[in-house]
Amino acid sequence: MKRLQIVIGIAVSAVCLWLSMRDVDPRAVAMALSHANYLGFAAAVATTILGFWLRAVRWRSLIASPRRLTTESLFSATMIGFMANNILPLRLGEFVRPWALSRREGLSKSTLLATVVVERAVDMLTLLAILGLALFVHPISAATEAGRMTRAGAGVLVATCVGLTLFVVALERSPRLAAAAIGRLSAPLPERVRARVAGMLTHFVEGLGLFRDLPRLAWVFLLSFLMFAVVVVGLQASLWALGIDLPWYAGLVMLVITAIGIMVPAAPGYIGTMNVACIAGLALFAVGKDRAVPFSWFYWASQWLPVTLVGFICLQREGISLRTLGRAQENA
Repeated sequence: MKRLQIVIGIAVSAVCLWLSMRDVDPRAVAMALSHANYLGFAAAVATTILGFWLRAVRWRSLIASPRRLTTESLFSATMIGFMANNILPLRLGEFVRPWALSRREGLSKSTLLATVVVERAVDMLTLLAILGLALFVHPISAATEAGRMTRAGAGVLVATCVGLTLFVVALERSPRLAAAAIGRLSAPLPERVRARVAGMLTHFVEGLGLFRDLPRLAWVFLLSFLMFAVVVVGLQASLWALGIDLPWYAGLVMLVITAIGIMVPAAPGYIGTMNVACIAGLALFAVGKDRAVPFSWFYWASQWLPVTLVGFICLQREGISLRTLGRAQENA
């Protein structure tokens, strides 16, 4: 099953890369990148790191811990996890991140994994609000292929967001439902592992406690909007670096579309899907592939390089090897 998922991801990325580079001269892309203003690249890299630092700070508010977790621990685990997403298949980083923090702070892996699920629900709710603002200032027409793709992706985003939010709220609000779900999920397992799995699922449900604390929930959403605002600044800096002059709200539209793009299962590092998303987003502003393709590689590099580099540095400081990260998959 894992091999099939890996093959599908690689195939999706290969198709997306072919679509993005079709009818484009690679030498023209290289020329455009060579003439880019790399002050904009430095700004995009800086906003990428700042965005992940804010994500780490927000994560602390999602974790119910008897002691205050340090920003250093949270940032290190965050960068290791997203670095793993960049180089390992199956988005293993989603499991590596709670595993890395649990290893350092001695917290329950299952509870931390639940906070990652809640974080994804918060991300999508925040993006949904930003999508509403983007559509208000720049309605997306279905007359073009890019417009149809964007509207379809937005529909998937909305449906996933609503479904995931209802699921985690229902589990957290109804102990009886949570207990029944845990019993049903663990029932088919051998008796010797049933109790352990049931305990892990119980810890998982405990990690959904954010929805009981409205002030904390409001703070989490405030940090979420701030985090995505930083990402928008990075997108605008990348557009400026390549001389693409668009309205102020273009960054909002591009944020939502790139978020939709990286939701698609693909090879590590979102390669291909990120490129297609950037090209589709710029097509909404009548920017052709001759300029959109260089932008897609420029912006992809501003995300992939700093996250991977900082993640490796954090990995070394934690004394973890890449081989050791396989334990996260075993825990998953």
